[in-house]
Amino acid sequence: MSLPVLVAVMIAATLAGIGAERRWHDTVERRSRDTMGLLLTWVLPPVYLVLVSRLHVDLTLISGLLTGFVAMGTVGVLAWFVAARVLHLPRATVGAVVLAVIVTNTGYFGLPLVRTVLGGHELGPAVAWDSLVGQPTLFVGAFAVGAAFGTGGAVGEPTGAGRLVAFLKNPLLWASLAGLAIPGDAPDWAGDVAQVIVVAVLPVGFFVVGVQLSAQGEGGSILRDARGRLIPPEVGVVIVLRLLVAPLIVVVASVVALDLPPGMLLQAAAPSGLNGMLVAHRFGLDFRPVAASIVWTTAIMTVGVLVVTAVG
Repeated sequence: MSLPVLVAVMIAATLAGIGAERRWHDTVERRSRDTMGLLLTWVLPPVYLVLVSRLHVDLTLISGLLTGFVAMGTVGVLAWFVAARVLHLPRATVGAVVLAVIVTNTGYFGLPLVRTVLGGHELGPAVAWDSLVGQPTLFVGAFAVGAAFGTGGAVGEPTGAGRLVAFLKNPLLWASLAGLAIPGDAPDWAGDVAQVIVVAVLPVGFFVVGVQLSAQGEGGSILRDARGRLIPPEVGVVIVLRLLVAPLIVVVASVVALDLPPGMLLQAAAPSGLNGMLVAHRFGLDFRPVAASIVWTTAIMTVGVLVVTAVG
């Protein structure tokens, strides 16, 4: 699948999700979440196991993953500082800005993009980044931010040990670790099938994005703040930190010392992810900055990649 076709599918799936939610409301929202659960539990774990098993673990890979955590931690702290100390935003909005910066779409967007732009041989490092950097950041970091800055949310939200349990129950984590542990590589045919599935799940992921954007935006536009601004300061902060500062940290580390795989470098620049909006909604954070950040960072990243590949 070419990059323009990939982008067209992504846009079409998002619009289809928006249209479906406006027509069927809670029914399609519930079923889309069930579908995501099915993918995360039964479809993607064997894909991650296969792709990671074909990855050769060395100091470069380990250093790259550690650099990912450093980048996430750095931009998360910067997001808190700018939102709280410079912009003096309400607590619920500060937490939302941090979420939008640290929760990334390295799975449903990053993996198909890596496969399309860089080729299947870069999927191993990209999957390792998603499962061993992105997933822990979500299940530990994002839930901690939600608990720290939330103003409400459903009763029984995981805190403390509950977040650790949610992290340890993540099948993608264990599938990736199993892929690292098993001797030998998965056969070529399994790798080919896994690559096809990575691209095939993209429309499902963006259909859910459309459903959630529509559902969360029922009280008004998700792209405009109370003053009618398309890109308010808090969203601008997310764009800069997510698309510029975070990847710059990783790129500098790669150039100076690590020589990281291109798949990791591209994952470091992944846009804000859907799960950030779900966490914001569950903990009573301001979901509009998160939703707007998903739209803007995804659009900017997509246009940027299209321009670079066209020029290159």
